[in-house]
Amino acid sequence: MRDSRFFSRGTAKYQRGKSSPSNTGKTFLIVTEGEKTEPNYLNAIKDRLRLSTIDVQIIHPSQTDPLSLTKSAIALRDKRKKEIAKGSDKVPYDEVWVVFDLETLDSAHRQKANEAKKLTAINTINFAVSDPSFEYWLLLHEEYTTAPFQDAAQVEQYLKSKTSLKNYSKGKWLPSTEFLDKTPFAVKNAGKCREYHKSSNSINPMTTVDNLICCLNNSTRQHYQFNLPISSYL
Repeated sequence: MRDSRFFSRGTAKYQRGKSSPSNTGKTFLIVTEGEKTEPNYLNAIKDRLRLSTIDVQIIHPSQTDPLSLTKSAIALRDKRKKEIAKGSDKVPYDEVWVVFDLETLDSAHRQKANEAKKLTAINTINFAVSDPSFEYWLLLHEEYTTAPFQDAAQVEQYLKSKTSLKNYSKGKWLPSTEFLDKTPFAVKNAGKCREYHKSSNSINPMTTVDNLICCLNNSTRQHYQFNLPISSYL
């Protein structure tokens, strides 16, 4: 059955006590399941948007199931708040995001995801979720498809055989400038896919990584921004 909870988008907002040391005046904490692929991609996006490590902090904790990731994000956010209360010149995170996959065949993993979502209701944490894997978000840069994928390996195989990412290798791949230039196309495709699933009984394939990208994009100066589509799907 379709689980609409992972389609929602929220942005956590905090009141600043001090001026931000960053250029944009907005800070993000992003906690990722993936150790390399997601951080490599997000760091490339950060650099493309001219955001600094002060603006965007990307963390990969030791425990990476959805519930543990969410708890880590909450702990890091609250630690920052306590440091500020004690006089630190840091600023609170404006938005906290957790990036993970739903892993279609792993029911235990999905259960952890459901438990994590319940935590966000009182802790204003945002999810960037992909089903079955983050690679589906990468695929949407190349083409639009709602054909279901059995697992992450099948998405990776599709990337290598059907798209320009012939040399894709999980954990080693770095997005090129040409690939990042396709971001508006991927954002459009992700929203289109969610719209398609409104009338289906499944959310495979699906991603909400575009929501995170849109928020990062909006946080930088206009002349650095991607020209993203104005979507009614978000």
